[in-house]
Amino acid sequence: GAANVDIMGESAARLVMEDSNPGTLSVSVGGVTRNVCENTARLGLPTRLITTVGEDMYGEKIRSWCRECGIATDSFITLPGKNSSSYVSIHRSDGEMAVALSDMRILQELTPARLEPMRDKLSAAAAIVVDGCLPQETLRYIIRTFGGSVPIFADPVSTAYARRMRPVLRGIDTLQPNRLEAEILSGRSIRCEADYFRASEGSWAQGVRRVIISPGSRGCYYADNMGQRLWSRTRPLQQVENATGAGDAAMAGVVYAALHGFSPEHTVEFAIGCSLCAISSSDTIRADISPALCESYIKEYVR
Repeated sequence: GAANVDIMGESAARLVMEDSNPGTLSVSVGGVTRNVCENTARLGLPTRLITTVGEDMYGEKIRSWCRECGIATDSFITLPGKNSSSYVSIHRSDGEMAVALSDMRILQELTPARLEPMRDKLSAAAAIVVDGCLPQETLRYIIRTFGGSVPIFADPVSTAYARRMRPVLRGIDTLQPNRLEAEILSGRSIRCEADYFRASEGSWAQGVRRVIISPGSRGCYYADNMGQRLWSRTRPLQQVENATGAGDAAMAGVVYAALHGFSPEHTVEFAIGCSLCAISSSDTIRADISPALCESYIKEYVR
């Protein structure tokens, strides 16, 4: 999935649109699947990233950053003459994102034909994570080819990409949308707690085994096709430093929980714990994230 160079700006005071705002700028490496991979690697899981990069400065930065945090990069596909993905986000003074712009055209080059030589590696994986930024034909290829033997975890990324993902849901093990994405994927509105279950039913009907929906700061909703459903609520965090990487950390927590046989209750709690780790740090990926640190956040804010 996606791997970008991220440029993030945060306003020092109230953000004024159509004007220059004093603030801070930082450059890091991101992309939904890449962020999930960095979190899983830092949590101690052997992790490989398959993505496309250009033969440029951003591509080399993505590659070197991934190596430093323990992600295997031998499956990178380098495309001369193409620009590596980049993402620019502007945040309010409280850390919440106001607007963002991405150039991810190179990811459309990650086609089934380019993945076919990696069939053995994908078949041998303990889990596969995909994001909605992939071409629809690539999502379909991965889910249909490997979904019967390898659990596939999918993040829609945005409402626009959720529309692309909706026709290819059958075969996904775990779907992790936010509320707006869940509405599009299920074809059902979510206005109250009961609607979360109805939206999950809509996804099961399309072949998804379980759905984990984040309503935001309220916690997490879990439902699977065996009838298990639960809310796990969280107490408010004292200070949100950066909310950008919360969903990616939560997905990494869900993958970690699945590979360690956690119960549904502990899975949701661990996902929230990872999310709280992320938003407590000024960096999109918290460098010191660990299972023990996540459990400490669970103890303080969830249980």
